[in-house]
Amino acid sequence: MKLYLAQINTTVGDFAGNTERIIQACSDAESRQCDMALLPEMATTGYPPRDLLFLNDFLDRSDAAVQEIAMASAMWPELSVFVGCVVRADGKLQNAAAVIKDGKLLGHIAKTLLPTYDVFDELRYFQPATAWLLPTWRGTQLGVTICEDLWDEDYDEKVVPRLTGMGANVILSISASPFCAGKWNERRELLRRHATQSKVPLAYCNLVGAQSELIFDGGSMAVGRDGRLVAAAKTFEEDAVVVEYDPATGDFVGEIEELSVAFEEEAFSALVLGVRDFHHKQGFTKCVIGLSGGIDSSLLAVIAARALGPENVLGVAMPSSISGPESAEDARVLAGNLGIEFAEMPIEDSVKYAEERYTRKFGLYAHPETRENLQARERGKILMEISNDQNRLLLATGNKTEYALGYSTLYGDMCGALAVIGDLNKAEVYALSRWVNSRFGNPIPQRVITKKPSAELAPGQVDPFDYDVVSPLVDALVEEQASPEELVRRGFSEGEVRRCAKLLFMSEHKRWQAPPALRVSRRAFGRGRQMPLVSKYIPE
Repeated sequence: MKLYLAQINTTVGDFAGNTERIIQACSDAESRQCDMALLPEMATTGYPPRDLLFLNDFLDRSDAAVQEIAMASAMWPELSVFVGCVVRADGKLQNAAAVIKDGKLLGHIAKTLLPTYDVFDELRYFQPATAWLLPTWRGTQLGVTICEDLWDEDYDEKVVPRLTGMGANVILSISASPFCAGKWNERRELLRRHATQSKVPLAYCNLVGAQSELIFDGGSMAVGRDGRLVAAAKTFEEDAVVVEYDPATGDFVGEIEELSVAFEEEAFSALVLGVRDFHHKQGFTKCVIGLSGGIDSSLLAVIAARALGPENVLGVAMPSSISGPESAEDARVLAGNLGIEFAEMPIEDSVKYAEERYTRKFGLYAHPETRENLQARERGKILMEISNDQNRLLLATGNKTEYALGYSTLYGDMCGALAVIGDLNKAEVYALSRWVNSRFGNPIPQRVITKKPSAELAPGQVDPFDYDVVSPLVDALVEEQASPEELVRRGFSEGEVRRCAKLLFMSEHKRWQAPPALRVSRRAFGRGRQMPLVSKYIPE
């Protein structure tokens, strides 16, 4: 039995495009003389469709897409197809795998375990499976699972043991598992555990592509009943792998070397894919970035150029009287190294005009930060003007540490359609920038990496944080939800812990207005961390 694992890049609501991709994948499977084709979870609708599932027209078109695939399957009469879809059952919805063969929709197999943590809210939409079916192929019984069905440690129901207890000889899993750093290795160990405990081989087909802030890395794979890695698809791009099952041995054939990828490489690949799909799936091709000559905007420009092509990226330097001359020079050199379009638009005159307009009415500014933030807002205004007039998406430059601590300006550097590096902490920004230079021939000027970080909004200003200390501290507060007491026990100073915790909880109103951040960590700001907008709570 030959299995074809087709990790395709779908788009939510693009029924025509998704169906075309599915049919093409099945045709490829048939041309390679495969017996079965596995396609990702909810491939017909795209994942996650969220509240589109409440719209009857969306569900009607979803049903029609499954029927179109079923009719097309008459072209491959020997191929069995398992494709993720939504099914209406007794007036309720199920996340399911449609089983299709020879022009017919043979039935559905529903997902059992419905996640409600982090970015997931599947109980809002679906009811779980209440019965379990084992399709057969020439005497081989197939257990079919959908994504969370494998992640069973925190559930009473254990789907794989249930299926193998019913006689399943092999487990087929379709999935839409979002990326975070190290996730492929985690999935690899999960499959190894199921295989060795249940003594069955597993084939796992995962979604690839980006949908809003979520990135799906693909990395489909198959493991033998002894846990060895039999096959692995590429990550962060569409791919397919063929796996052969031998009924005589009850196992997959073959073995490949284990894979290992560094954080910097997978994070960079993820962000490139996230930027590309965020643009192209909405019909955009071009972007604009404010280039300050700092580390954040420099890394962002590299990512954007790789994602969209340098000819589609505009970098704009907007110096004021406070900006150091080396900053504008570094921005210009970076743009030249990348081959992106570059423009310089000084802001000093417009800042002075705005300040005079205010002071004529209200007198001198009461707080020096007002003029500092005015500069950031003038820059945001220019970038939005370019975005509107040239049909470019504006990419925000803020990182996770800055968003956590409120070290960003509403309607200034927080302007944008997407916060590309908004889930990288500041230390990771530096690490990724150094990796970029080592991999791509030093596009970022070395001075950008070595100089002290500064917003350059006041004379002699430098950022008020030691990022080597604050970055992991903030990550522990956000991703681990660690208490101040625990962090002090780990060696962080109590004063720094208290300061960062206070700033984190005081800055929620800013993050509610921030653009979505591409998710690369286990807990990003956004849907995965839902804190109240109004609260007096500060950790003690």
